[in-house]
Amino acid sequence: MNKKFALSIFAAAFVAMLVFALVQPAGSVSADALTRWGNGNSRGSAAQSRTSLGYNLVPLTDVEAEALQSAILEEYGAYNLYQAVLVQYPNATTFATIAVAEQRHANILIRQAEKYGVEVPENPGLAAPVVFATLEDACQAAIAAEIADAALYDELMAVTTHTDLLRVYANLQRASLESHLPAFESCY
Repeated sequence: MNKKFALSIFAAAFVAMLVFALVQPAGSVSADALTRWGNGNSRGSAAQSRTSLGYNLVPLTDVEAEALQSAILEEYGAYNLYQAVLVQYPNATTFATIAVAEQRHANILIRQAEKYGVEVPENPGLAAPVVFATLEDACQAAIAAEIADAALYDELMAVTTHTDLLRVYANLQRASLESHLPAFESCY
């Protein structure tokens, strides 16, 4: 087979694949094709049958759904605590920075809940107003909150099989232990 003929066959095959891809309706890849090609996520979950690109996901177990809701509530709690500190100490930049991070963490978890069709809990706010005698006391409360946050993620990871959630939990736990905790340990 000469090079010119091989190149023309390659070009024809490429054009055919391109045309096929363009005329397929969105989300029309067959389950068989997903099995052959993988799920499109090189770090995909064994618990996921398809990617989150419009394909069905293996639902979370009731325990995993409750764990995800607990994670959201934990992030709300930290955010609410840090916002309360900012009311009393508006120049506490560590609290301002980490409150933004906690909101971002809650949003990440909310997107996971929405992806899996899990009901997103409302932010309950603080059960009672929080007042600290000193900024040091507020930092100590934040240290305790970050330690509790990290411990909760250990519990949640123990009951979770979906690798995408495990990755999110591990990343959020790492943020608590490696970023937030050291910042609060030196915030006063």
